[in-house]
Amino acid sequence: MNIWLLTHTEELKKSTGTGKIVKDTLGMACKIVEWSRVAPDQRILDLDPNNTLLVYSNNEAEITSCDKSLSTVQNIIIIDGTWQQAQKMYNKSPYLKKFGHYEICGLKSVYNKRRNQKAFGLCTVEVAIYLLNEIKHPLTSTLQSKFDEFNQ
Repeated sequence: MNIWLLTHTEELKKSTGTGKIVKDTLGMACKIVEWSRVAPDQRILDLDPNNTLLVYSNNEAEITSCDKSLSTVQNIIIIDGTWQQAQKMYNKSPYLKKFGHYEICGLKSVYNKRRNQKAFGLCTVEVAIYLLNEIKHPLTSTLQSKFDEFNQ
């Protein structure tokens, strides 16, 4: 599975951003793509909707499921930014709507570097940990340890 972090420009400047932890741990299995409203990254545009899921909770989107097996999914897109930034990125990127949406249900964030704007909103690294755990990826515990250390 490849994880694509569609990252807001401002997120790349923040020391509290957790996408870097995901990239550092997963290496080539994680791609950070800087989001652009006017020039979408061709690599995201070229992803096959049949084996790509977007992790994003949106009342308007059809949710694939929070129980769906991820074992056959080749690409996961995570929108990396604050909740306001993520909503803007999703709304201004019509190409994202072609991907099935995956929602992580019932988890509460333990991230304490920033105030969470949603009761059940997870930070980027928490989403990645959840996804890796679901497919029993060998780097799950490494990523969890790096996040725990970062979050102290």
